[in-house]
Amino acid sequence: MLKLDQPSTGISRVRHCVVFRGILAAIILIFYATPALARPHLAGGNINSLSATDAPGLGDTVQITSLVQATSKIQNSNLYYTITIGSTLVATHTTTPPKFEIGDTFSDSWSISNSSFPSIGTYSVTLCWSTGNSQNCDIDSATTTFYSVPTLGWGYVTLGGAIFGYWLWTRKADFQRVHT
Repeated sequence: MLKLDQPSTGISRVRHCVVFRGILAAIILIFYATPALARPHLAGGNINSLSATDAPGLGDTVQITSLVQATSKIQNSNLYYTITIGSTLVATHTTTPPKFEIGDTFSDSWSISNSSFPSIGTYSVTLCWSTGNSQNCDIDSATTTFYSVPTLGWGYVTLGGAIFGYWLWTRKADFQRVHT
């Protein structure tokens, strides 16, 4: 029961609670109803295609092509490619595309000789599309594979050595010392 000498605070508390809930609802509405305001730093885009040609011969060239498309404005980005076999990094390449408007596309193409590749096998090309100068793939990433024969391989080297050894053995009479 209220005493007459104490002021009533019930109405004041209700008013503060309603105001607080209203402010909280407005903040939630701004951050969840409009994702562009909640995350203005995110750039959007898709890697529409990534391909690499096989290099079946010694010294062949691998041709790598890609097509990217922006789904938002992108002021600064990079396309970072890595070529690997297993966990071994073989080569990297970076391209800086122009600024993108929504819907813009960019096609990139480059090539590399397989002569410096370490072994015969299936290689992976990974494209990492990132904002700024980073390599965090915050826009998109894609991977494709190609087959390469950059060396003759141990089988051919062994076969060649065996043939050469047999040839030397059959010609051993021609290589005997001359006695004077």
